[in-house]
Amino acid sequence: MNKLLLLVGAGIGYVLGARAGRERYDQIADQATKLWTDPRVQTKVDEAKTKAPEVAQKVGEQAKAKVDEAKAKVTGDSSSSSNGSSSSGSAFGGSGSSSSSGTVQNATGSYDPESGTATVDTTGFGPGGDKLP
Repeated sequence: MNKLLLLVGAGIGYVLGARAGRERYDQIADQATKLWTDPRVQTKVDEAKTKAPEVAQKVGEQAKAKVDEAKAKVTGDSSSSSNGSSSSGSAFGGSGSSSSSGTVQNATGSYDPESGTATVDTTGFGPGGDKLP
């Protein structure tokens, strides 16, 4: 009897909740439509659309500059570095070696800027992997 009463109560609650939920959903959808079609909102949307290409170009230029900076750090080329300093040793951190041609090698892999190829330690253990169980 208690299970039957629980099921009937749950069914009534579901039906009433679904009706109230749909009505509330319709209210929210109507408000969102009114807001989107408001002339003030559309003015701002149009402004954003006209500025988007300019912003995209700026972001692209900044990203390219950062890539060039990173390449300079990896290859050890100080001429294109923003602060004019160069670092010796591995650009990947830890111990490693780098050559005058810009090739870098350490325990996790190597990078050859001339061919644009990078090799990565595929064992999944990284440096000191032989010490893992």
